[in-house]
Amino acid sequence: MSSPLTPMDDEPITPGSDGVDERPSILAVAEVKIKNAIPDRPSEPTIFDHNLTSSPIFEFCEGDFQRLYPVERDGDGCVTEPIKPVDFEDPYLFPTLTKNELLRLKSLWYYGRYIENDKHLLSCLQDQVDLVNDFMEKDCVILGLLDHDYYRRVVTVNVPLAVLPRREATCAHTVLHDGGKVFMIKDMEKDWRFMTSPHVEAGLKFYAGTQLRYKIPGTPCEIAFGSLCVANFSATQPLSPGQQNALIKFADVIVHTIIERTRSMRLAERERLASILGQLTKTAKPDTIKDDALLVLRETYPFASISIQSNPDGRISLKNRETYVLYSDFRENIWEDDEAIRKWITGQNHMPYIKSEYDPSIRAIALSMKSNANAYVVVETNEMKRIFDEVDSWFVGAVALLVCNTIQEELLNQTMHAKSRFLRGISHELRTPIHAILSSCELLIEENRGITPPTSSQEHIDLLRLPKQAYLSDKALEMLSNIDSSGRELLNTINNLLDYDQFENKAIVKVMQLHSFNIVEEEVLRETASAFVTDQEVTLISDNRLPPEVEMLMTDYNLIKQCLGQLVRNAMKFTKSGTVIFQTTLSEHHDVLEYNIVDTGIGIAEEDRERIFQPFEKVDATIRGSGLGLTVASRIAEALGGKLKLISSYVGDGSHFQLQLRNPILACPRLSYRKRILLDCEMPLTYFMPIDRQVETVHLTYAARNLERMGFRCSVPETATVVLAEAKASRDTFKDMLGSIRRDQIIIYICRNYSELRESEEAICNEDYTRRFIRCLTPVRRGRLWQVVEDAAKAYRDLNLKGRKFRPPDLDKEFRTTSPKGKEEELHASAISTESSKMRQRRHARRVFDALRILIVDDNPTNLGILVMYCKKRKFDYVTAVNGREAHTKYLEAAREDKCISLVLMDLDMPVKNGIDATHDIRVSEAEQGLQPSMVFMVTGQNTDEDKKKSVAAGANGYYVKPLSMKALDDLISLHFPKE
Repeated sequence: MSSPLTPMDDEPITPGSDGVDERPSILAVAEVKIKNAIPDRPSEPTIFDHNLTSSPIFEFCEGDFQRLYPVERDGDGCVTEPIKPVDFEDPYLFPTLTKNELLRLKSLWYYGRYIENDKHLLSCLQDQVDLVNDFMEKDCVILGLLDHDYYRRVVTVNVPLAVLPRREATCAHTVLHDGGKVFMIKDMEKDWRFMTSPHVEAGLKFYAGTQLRYKIPGTPCEIAFGSLCVANFSATQPLSPGQQNALIKFADVIVHTIIERTRSMRLAERERLASILGQLTKTAKPDTIKDDALLVLRETYPFASISIQSNPDGRISLKNRETYVLYSDFRENIWEDDEAIRKWITGQNHMPYIKSEYDPSIRAIALSMKSNANAYVVVETNEMKRIFDEVDSWFVGAVALLVCNTIQEELLNQTMHAKSRFLRGISHELRTPIHAILSSCELLIEENRGITPPTSSQEHIDLLRLPKQAYLSDKALEMLSNIDSSGRELLNTINNLLDYDQFENKAIVKVMQLHSFNIVEEEVLRETASAFVTDQEVTLISDNRLPPEVEMLMTDYNLIKQCLGQLVRNAMKFTKSGTVIFQTTLSEHHDVLEYNIVDTGIGIAEEDRERIFQPFEKVDATIRGSGLGLTVASRIAEALGGKLKLISSYVGDGSHFQLQLRNPILACPRLSYRKRILLDCEMPLTYFMPIDRQVETVHLTYAARNLERMGFRCSVPETATVVLAEAKASRDTFKDMLGSIRRDQIIIYICRNYSELRESEEAICNEDYTRRFIRCLTPVRRGRLWQVVEDAAKAYRDLNLKGRKFRPPDLDKEFRTTSPKGKEEELHASAISTESSKMRQRRHARRVFDALRILIVDDNPTNLGILVMYCKKRKFDYVTAVNGREAHTKYLEAAREDKCISLVLMDLDMPVKNGIDATHDIRVSEAEQGLQPSMVFMVTGQNTDEDKKKSVAAGANGYYVKPLSMKALDDLISLHFPKE
């Protein structure tokens, strides 16, 4: 603060440009039109006797006070004049310091910090003093504040503003008394205490003043900022009791105005500091945050010294102080040297305060840096009248916290980056050998059981006549099965641990986009099916009950797929036999989306239901697994704005889990399945199932339900267009079943795997059956069923089944051999078959591939050998490479030899060149040389979002995390390269 004789250097409140008739609230920190003319503040004090004011006044003495200021009052309320002590030698009575001078001055310096330059406040105070003058009817009114050295007239009526020495000011006596009273002297010329004082000699006759009292919050202490007084320069009547009470109340109102104005100004200051903090937060960088924070603090507190200290044992070093200040001595992060301030007040109350750069720091704010227990942000000042408050403490603390958070965030990012690199490496190192173990087991089991699926070169071979080769004993097979199941359990544990590490604190929604329900369902069930052994006696069912028009959901694809996958895998794990149903439903008003996973597994006891969502908790400690699947699923559900709960569960009867998403954002694409497939469909939407109800299977039942939701209706065999059959449910051989189906009917054949298709190979070797025979692998998903229905509608149109004449199969056979028109029908069928072949050839001509040719890229010899073994067993042509550069080279060599690669199985982490760069090079070469793009799939042990995004950006068509089961590979090839 500047010298008290000059205006304060705080920024003044500038008046506004547009006037108002009604004065706004004093609490408003706004630019307003000033009603009263505010006179200039005096810069120099008015001193009558320099000799007397050249020494400090004394401290308060209770005994002297009682002798000089008797409690008794005269009948008119004036103070009683005491008997003059015989030892009184001063020319007049000098005031002393107050009882609580330290606390009084600190409060005055804080609440009076804005008054000198706050024209709005001064104008309001002038109004109030004018009212006092009108009510009291005396010569003058004075509102003043008593500092350590001078009494400052802040607002007056009929007397000029002035700065008066404390020793000479009559009002300095008023603040010595208890609050709530009026210090009134009827005739000062006759009172020995004041008759020779400078102001009485100048003409002052009557004085009545009361304290500007303020009660310190949270304490019983009451202090006085200054006084409100009235005076007369001629003999006059004392104030009446009513006037005295009014004077006291006016003083209280004035104090309230000053206090509330200061509070509103501090609130505005907090908002300003919050804006500064927000800007600093936006630009915070780890390498410059300390310097930026110090710069902001220095600009905010130009009168203070700013530093970041690192001292042991909680010691704070302050400027020009010989000893440390302990951090424990700070109260709410603020420290003041009360003893030094008190000493200065006692010895320097006769002269203005002048700051010196050599003065020791008298106040400080210190905040511990949470990133370093021995480091502190320190703001200190040696200015006596600068008071720090909770606003300053908050701001300095917020800046210190920002520095710590920014630095810690950078350290955390570095740690997390290192952790991610470690997990990325360990993920690859763990999944790669597990892939080798599980794939080897799968191929060995397949080799032993002879269930190699048919290939294009085996179309006309009766696989049923091939001898089954048995290389292993039953005991060896059992051991192989144990290896397979243990490997899958180990893989599941690794996946859960990696997922839990990712979501240990909270799952984060990264990308919210519209995704197809069918794709989510397809991926969840595909990954689940590939994670469990094929001979497990559990039927996985998809029960999609969504309306056909609802096809898309706004969600984070990776998170919801991971959440649902955990639930389905958990159900499969604890279900030894029976069914696991994956059901999707939507409420009537489309405001609640539910995924229900219902199993027939071991169930959960009632006392265990509360803890199953806690990490590492298992119902039975002897059961293998980490106990993290439901924990991860629950945290993902919360991140998606939903809730995961256990609806019901009974020991031995299974469990029902539900993921509920409220107010989902749903959509239907402009070209939906219903519009694209059924809008112009010529095929009647009717079906029947040629089986006995007693042997009806769940797959067939749910497939029929899905067809009915699409718009199909069950019909009698004579009028149905589609025949819905399942390999497991047919009561006769497949060939016999075909014999009972008319030539104008489409066959949708539901099967679990390739082995169930062997019976159909001989029966469908002719073109007519090939087009009418449409396979659908289980579990029957709605998306896959839509594709099947689309193929059926195309076959119905291309084969012109609408124009075929209905007749029983037996009569049809007889008619072809005896009817004169038999020859014509055979020619017609042959023409249809030829036309169908031409259509397929035209469709196939868009590819330059004359056969499926696979490029296998992997630097691990074991994994490379397993995929080579797979290709040999499937009779697929293949080429191998051990790094990305070699893969690109062999891809181009195959193209030059007109043996274009149609499928690339690309590893990610490889020497020389990684899979992402190799994929990018392949795509560039395809574009430059006009090659038909191949299908490139990443097959890697990495499962990070970053790797997936980079792979897609490089041009990959898909991403598979090891281990990739042979069944999943069969499905991939069947989907993208169907046999002609």
